Amino acid sequence: MLSESLLCALEQPAWPEAWPWEALSRLLRAHAPSGGAGLRGAVGPLIGQLAAELGLSDGWTPRLGATGNAALRLGAEAERRDLVIVAHMDRPSFRVRDPQRGALYPICANRFPDGLYTAQAKALRYRSDAGLILAARGTLTSQRGPQGDILSLDVHEGQLTWHDLVTLDAEPRLDEVGVVLGTGLDNSLGVLTALLAAARLRVLREDFSLLFVFTDQEEGDPQAFFGHGAARLAHALLPPRLGTIILDAHGVLESSSIICGRGASHGTISAWGRGSIVPPQAIALALDLAQTVNARQLATVQFNTGYMSRSDDLALGRWSQILALIGPPMRDAHTAHESAHLADVDRASLWAACFCAALLSPTIAARYELA
Repeated sequence: MLSESLLCALEQPAWPEAWPWEALSRLLRAHAPSGGAGLRGAVGPLIGQLAAELGLSDGWTPRLGATGNAALRLGAEAERRDLVIVAHMDRPSFRVRDPQRGALYPICANRFPDGLYTAQAKALRYRSDAGLILAARGTLTSQRGPQGDILSLDVHEGQLTWHDLVTLDAEPRLDEVGVVLGTGLDNSLGVLTALLAAARLRVLREDFSLLFVFTDQEEGDPQAFFGHGAARLAHALLPPRLGTIILDAHGVLESSSIICGRGASHGTISAWGRGSIVPPQAIALALDLAQTVNARQLATVQFNTGYMSRSDDLALGRWSQILALIGPPMRDAHTAHESAHLADVDRASLWAACFCAALLSPTIAARYELA
């Protein structure tokens, strides 16, 4: 498997101890509406700033063609990359049905709890002279019951228009035991995991070409097509030589096999087969590698054998083999009270870096029939 020296190098963080929380809190406060996440004033340019702080600015591409996505290249420039690693940068969003009444409709999976639920929210608007701006703040109210779902925004600052995009707005907090609370963890957790994994992988000496892609419009109505940024990516790039890895927060459900605080979640199938299905040789590699990595650092990775939501894998699985679904575990996705363990982001970045390094080894790839 991976050499002792390479594992030691991948385990060494290349950032100050406090940096991951500072970066995550900035990501969580950023504007990241689905369809506008890459604009000026939104999260896309912030991801570029964070990449620069990690010494990765040389590979940054703020606009990957007309896909609406941003990208970070690691290693050599190549027409066909070895691996593409994808993390979506947009978050659950809503559009305005009636600005006078404040009526909204979701352009994402509606995961608010049954009954009455309220949360602070913000309306975002694009202006050519300023980019994406904060247009209004208010209280979002969700009422779910047998008669259907009702969503509205009661504005108490600014003014709502029909073309605004609405997202939840909760101040991120880190408690005394390392639990992050707020909204936007789906998928700021995946974005930060990607950045930290890229920083770890700089120690590789072999010739390789990786592309980390930060997609927009992953969020969408699950009853229809979603993952639009990923779908456009498949028309803009040649399929990677080895395959694609998806980095997204993994929801912890009542029946989940994963536990927050126990390391990265590694999944192999989404939506019980209605999404992507990881090939068996890639699963075998992950199982064997996990024995080595977990023996060195306990609770680096756990295997998600329960239900997993579909992500960008739905669109990209038709373009490339999906080799892994990796992410930090989190609770209560698409709400204003999401939670996750900060330590799991660090572990997920280490696991993703180790898995990528194993795939890039010609010997290992050939042994597992992945080359």
